[in-house]
Amino acid sequence: QNLTKAPQPAKPTQKHMLSALVHFMVLESLQYFSPEGDMTYQGDVLSDTPREFQEPILTAFQMLGFGVLDGEPYTAIDNRQFPPEINYPTPDNVDDAQRAQMLLCRLMGLVPMSLKNDMWNAEVDFDLAAFHSIVRILKRALRQLTEACLAGVLLPDMKGVTHLPNGFMSPLFSAEKTSYVLPPFFLPRACMGIVVKFFLNHTPSTRGFEADVKKQFPCCSQPVQDLQKAIRFWHEMKRCVDQMASNMTQWSEFAQDMHNATLLLRQRERDLRLA
Repeated sequence: QNLTKAPQPAKPTQKHMLSALVHFMVLESLQYFSPEGDMTYQGDVLSDTPREFQEPILTAFQMLGFGVLDGEPYTAIDNRQFPPEINYPTPDNVDDAQRAQMLLCRLMGLVPMSLKNDMWNAEVDFDLAAFHSIVRILKRALRQLTEACLAGVLLPDMKGVTHLPNGFMSPLFSAEKTSYVLPPFFLPRACMGIVVKFFLNHTPSTRGFEADVKKQFPCCSQPVQDLQKAIRFWHEMKRCVDQMASNMTQWSEFAQDMHNATLLLRQRERDLRLA
């Protein structure tokens, strides 16, 4: 009663309070909460995903919102045509199998790989390099949003800085197996997408797929295990998209694209005995 202005939120007094507040601010800014404070339908779907896949699924959701996640080939800008040597498909001559493969490689490529200290010494894929240039723009924007939310919390009371450990948004912080205080939104590499493409096009040999993939990508620490993780991510993403499509018709087309690509993925899983 007799309130003249809205009450101020409690100041965070420990690391986890600060982390939770900034997380909620980021999710609210991305419209995973309604103005009334309830979760939106998309936020409800995201909350049911395993923790290890929440960031790549959130990234995929944002890309879908901007209309930059699909299996269509990119179109060259006027006077800047793609090199003919790469034999890149055009929207006019691409078939359904190529669309499915590009969607699988792009989406599963959002999952990071475990790499050795060596430089990437395998092939580079033109389509995935183009896709990840878009991913990098989005990831930088998400990281800047996180930093802006953190600044909004700390500027009124800089004492909250003491709750942040050194290097709390640094890639080196994860090397110590320490949980992140804030979502880091690290810039990804196209490594997983390239391994997925090798998997989809692999011809069985006497050595077996595991030996072949290790020989082809010696800089990867555990390529088969990481590929299996990416496959689990795909199926989890498909579950989320199917759930969204059941409530929102604008998701139906992408849900069908994922269904078509899943048929190809499951066939390759059976062929290479990764199912």
